[in-house]
Amino acid sequence: MSSNSLSTAASEAIPLVQRQDVLFFASLLRGLEGSIYPILKHAKVPADLYSNDNNYDYLPENTVKNLVQALGERLAPQEFIQLISSACKNIYIPGFIRRLSQRSSLKAALDEFAQQLKSNLTHTKVYTQFSGGSWWLVREKEGVEQDWFTHAELFSVIFTCELLAALTDNKWRPKQIGLQSDAAATFATIPALTNCQFFTGRPVTAFAIDESLMNAPVRHAYISTSTHIDNTLQSICFISTFKLAIQPYLSMGKLPIKTAAQILQMNVRTLQRRLANEGVVYGEIVEQMVLAQTLDLLKCPSLKITSIAIRMGYSDAAHFTRAFKRQMKMTPSQFRRQTK
Repeated sequence: MSSNSLSTAASEAIPLVQRQDVLFFASLLRGLEGSIYPILKHAKVPADLYSNDNNYDYLPENTVKNLVQALGERLAPQEFIQLISSACKNIYIPGFIRRLSQRSSLKAALDEFAQQLKSNLTHTKVYTQFSGGSWWLVREKEGVEQDWFTHAELFSVIFTCELLAALTDNKWRPKQIGLQSDAAATFATIPALTNCQFFTGRPVTAFAIDESLMNAPVRHAYISTSTHIDNTLQSICFISTFKLAIQPYLSMGKLPIKTAAQILQMNVRTLQRRLANEGVVYGEIVEQMVLAQTLDLLKCPSLKITSIAIRMGYSDAAHFTRAFKRQMKMTPSQFRRQTK
């Protein structure tokens, strides 16, 4: 595949985030008054997010965008900043650093981080760049006109500042930051950025880094001694990411295409067109995915057929058995006996 076709495939793909990242952002809601479950439901987060029995690793990126927006709407700006700063410093960033192995220079560590980030957020691009006589850590993200963007960029700035501070033993100091949004006043309230110069309305979010720091070795205690790169998403195309994005919602039953489109924040006709371009019919691919998941569950002898029926969205075992027999020409019990 050429670089141009790869770029086109990536832009057509469904943006994804790892389930562990959704869990992190959902955990930030726990300090809010009232139950968090209505918020999770509104954010299109699957009901079984906290279950150990689910079988998915990725969710649509929209879930994180919705959770960030929910936090931003329910917290005062300083409360949002304080919560995000603490969570990034103590929980989120240590997890990323433990996956790093490059110690020779800050640039090498940041380049490795950018590569690792692709497995967490498929449609966020981060890279180091030398421009205008300075080194920059750059983040590209579409959606500046969307409601969630300012809070998402606020999170990104806080996260990146904490990351750079951690990797340089607090030697890095924010001097110049480019922002895609125009809300410089809000960013200036972040305690670590009170003396920082902001450039607003930029095409990317960017952080200036002194060349001496960029070339200095990294000595953070959490950096691993072995390289680990997640290659789960080697094939980033529409149909592969569609399957990963929709997998967590199969237990909702037949999952009408209108519901799937809402989850993916996509027009129904657009979803139908993209699937048609892949030679796929929505109802058929969902039925195939449900069947594949059902067959895997039936191979686990400790799971009762009634439990599997409920998990796959059926009201009772009888409905499940009839649907299964229509597809497999045998009952779930017969299939289970054959696979022993």
